[in-house]
Amino acid sequence: MKKDLIKLDNEKSVMNFLREPTVKIAETITGILVAEQKDWKLSAGKLVQAVIKGGLLTQLGRELEMYRNEGKIKEDYFASNKNKATLYELLKFLDEEIPDEELFKAMKSIFFSGISVDAGADEELWAYEFLRTAKKLSGTETLILKANLEIAQNRINPEIKKRLDKSPLPHSRSAWRKFLAIQMGYGDFDAIVGKYESNLETLGLISRRAEDNRFAKDFEPTQKYRLTEFGYKFCEFMTRYE
Repeated sequence: MKKDLIKLDNEKSVMNFLREPTVKIAETITGILVAEQKDWKLSAGKLVQAVIKGGLLTQLGRELEMYRNEGKIKEDYFASNKNKATLYELLKFLDEEIPDEELFKAMKSIFFSGISVDAGADEELWAYEFLRTAKKLSGTETLILKANLEIAQNRINPEIKKRLDKSPLPHSRSAWRKFLAIQMGYGDFDAIVGKYESNLETLGLISRRAEDNRFAKDFEPTQKYRLTEFGYKFCEFMTRYE
């Protein structure tokens, strides 16, 4: 088995391994995990990371090619310094982290929005800033923002409409958490939303609690149901190329 071991310090060896069928990859990793040699086991985690990152980069490359062939993104998207910086931020993040599917989907959409044929210099700048913000989010937080966007655009879950009974959306933070949980499909388990509320506030994506102590349980109302102007535009970029 030793002669078949992947050489992690050899780029060609890793790339050849990544081209193997997924069943073969799984068998190799399983074999390493059950082996007695400790140094072989230490390589398993690195191999799994390589498989995931390789898959993400391949997916990104295929979508870049597809959108370019469809005329949705600029042929010379790399000509802009800001687009170069945005792509660098995306690739750097993939090199350092392994994002979950939802976060990677959001980051790709932001990048593609910045290099779309209709994007001006201002939107290229926005994409760069939005991508830097996305790096501080989790996949669950992108789903929370997406649910908030859907409510703001009146694409509301029927269960929420039933509970509102024709009343306007309340500005209480507890109701916001509850309605977003329902919109996301979590039912009444709104603790999952509350867990991430503070970070979304800190990043300026949703409004903070009302400054007036009389309304401490409320959030500062916005035109987009708690999404700030920055947060709403972020969500547009995040969902444009889903």
